[in-house]
Amino acid sequence: MKTFLVFSLFLSFSIISFSQTLNLPERSIGAKSGSEIVAYINSMSLTDRENAIYSEVISGNVPDFMRNMVQITDVQTINTQTYTIFYFVIPDYLALGNDSDYFLCPMTPLLAQRIANYTDCSLTTRKMVDDIWSAASVKLSPSPISPSAEMVTVPVFSQHNTTVWGQRSAVLTSHPLGELVAGDKKDVVISTMIYGYPSPGRVVIYGWHQSNGVPIQQLYNGHEETYADYSHGIRLVQNTVYVNDSISSVQEILSSPTYHVLLSDEGVISIPTYPVVVPEPQKPTSFCVLQDTDSSLIINISHNSDNEGYVAQYGIDGINFPNTISSISNNFTISDLASNIAYYVKTASYIDNDTSEWSEVLAATTLENSTTILIVNGFDRATTGNTYNFIRQHGEAILANFYGFSSATNEAIISGLAELSNYNIVDYILGEESSVNETFSNTEQSILADFLDNGGKLFVSGAEIAWDLDHLGSASDKSFFNNYLKSSYVYDAPNNVSANYYQISPISSSFFSDISTFYIDNGTQGTYNVKYPDIVIALNGAEEIMEFSGLTDNPTAVAFSGLFPNGTQEGKLVYFGFPFETVYPESTRFEIMAKTLSYFEYSVYTQDIEASCKVQVFPNPNTGEFFVKYENIENELLEILDISGRVIFSSANIINEELIRFTDFSKGVYFLNIISKDAKITRKIIVQ
Repeated sequence: MKTFLVFSLFLSFSIISFSQTLNLPERSIGAKSGSEIVAYINSMSLTDRENAIYSEVISGNVPDFMRNMVQITDVQTINTQTYTIFYFVIPDYLALGNDSDYFLCPMTPLLAQRIANYTDCSLTTRKMVDDIWSAASVKLSPSPISPSAEMVTVPVFSQHNTTVWGQRSAVLTSHPLGELVAGDKKDVVISTMIYGYPSPGRVVIYGWHQSNGVPIQQLYNGHEETYADYSHGIRLVQNTVYVNDSISSVQEILSSPTYHVLLSDEGVISIPTYPVVVPEPQKPTSFCVLQDTDSSLIINISHNSDNEGYVAQYGIDGINFPNTISSISNNFTISDLASNIAYYVKTASYIDNDTSEWSEVLAATTLENSTTILIVNGFDRATTGNTYNFIRQHGEAILANFYGFSSATNEAIISGLAELSNYNIVDYILGEESSVNETFSNTEQSILADFLDNGGKLFVSGAEIAWDLDHLGSASDKSFFNNYLKSSYVYDAPNNVSANYYQISPISSSFFSDISTFYIDNGTQGTYNVKYPDIVIALNGAEEIMEFSGLTDNPTAVAFSGLFPNGTQEGKLVYFGFPFETVYPESTRFEIMAKTLSYFEYSVYTQDIEASCKVQVFPNPNTGEFFVKYENIENELLEILDISGRVIFSSANIINEELIRFTDFSKGVYFLNIISKDAKITRKIIVQ
């Protein structure tokens, strides 16, 4: 004879009597109260509301008293044999919040089933509702609200919650939280009436027992599965049940032709669940990786209420990711990292046991008090050679010049998750992003214009920016390109010939003049083939700083320093019509980044003065003690500033060729300014 038992495991009743707990994480200290939940979901659509409720539940935002489940016992005779069943239920209907401020939360059966699945629970049946009411030590009287169209809204949910709390709080002294409560809601139940009816699917409700034991609501399936009103409650039942000396499950018993009577008075319930469509997890597109301390980074991902949690993998080369961390929060910290290096990070989301694809790669450095640089990756185009990790070339070049950085996706900039205004310098990666994907959307243009108007420094590089914005763009695109990127489109490729020219030379009058001729990748140097680098000319006060070698009038990069159209502070721009990450050799790429950062950091850059004035800081980096030596300077002032710009040392009329010793500097980045009648010479000092 076939048995309904899942395992042949025998348990003593002393083990059964141990308390059972709801399978959820601990409630966090800052979790929302019931009142805050009501305000939070009040104006949401049904979909958004249920996503928000699910997110709160799986994060553990339920009252502490609800975690300890209560044992229900029933005895039935089947074929002359006596069976005793034990199962465990939450002490009241599912609520969000804390013990002193909780919200009994109505929801559709679709969400209720999803929560039940997550917590390894079931919903009740009609028989179980009757048994729970009989066992309850706290039997509240039903408190109906007059029917109206508003009964499915959050304000009415909250109104009823307040009424029920008034009843419950009146008996707290004699019946504290955690005792079994019934009578305050109808149950959303498992039933034979869920399936086999015309679409759409149904919700089945039952209960709301009066003090005489008679339920107001008989078994009813007249509403669609997307319906929930103020009177609906969700009672979770632990899936594991105990029968005599054996262990089974709610589902096994309900589907058993013989033993279903232990939990069902409707007969066999062959499908003891509501239908649940679990969304597929989506890879994070809007996220950022931020500097925190010299041993930690912060990962911040735009919240998606469908997701149950997130996972990040990280390493130090942007190719291998040997370390993994997971979190149910979309904002978490990676700790115990080595200092003064860059960590590269990719992220994914998960729902149940399903994990999304991995995101693009971002990075940040473990440097405290470093100049605030943000790298933004906007190269999303699925094109040959896009490995979605070109932050490596940008980050390595920045770190090689003793600067730290954070990073964000361009979607994080658009959504406001990361704000350019928090940074002095922004490096925008656009690769071969083009018209189909948009180089800069209207939103990004507005954000960047505001950044530059307020004194920001922007380094942007990409092969299709001019083609997209100035050649094919709208009037507003063209205006942004001409007035904020200070350029005008000429050709889509050098000499208007694609895949033929890869050698670039700095223009002699520019601050790149002492850099040797270099190359961009033709597809053989580890990035991708730059077939269509833009040819642009400078506009509106900008200067041309690079051009393709061996050609006449084929400039490909511009720089600008001054007020932008609506500017209140001097901003700066360096724009390359080719992708910076494709520059080789690496040493030249590092040198180009050094010159760019110097252009941004220093208010005066004069090549002749730099060459004749000898200023040395040694050792550099150092451990807090260093020397400064200078020659050929008729100075007025020497000063040392911390990263915030605060002057921490100042001396007027210093003596030429003097050697000065500094001691007891704490870790961080400092700037040495020597100001003469002709220029200000600045050196960066790294104290490790």
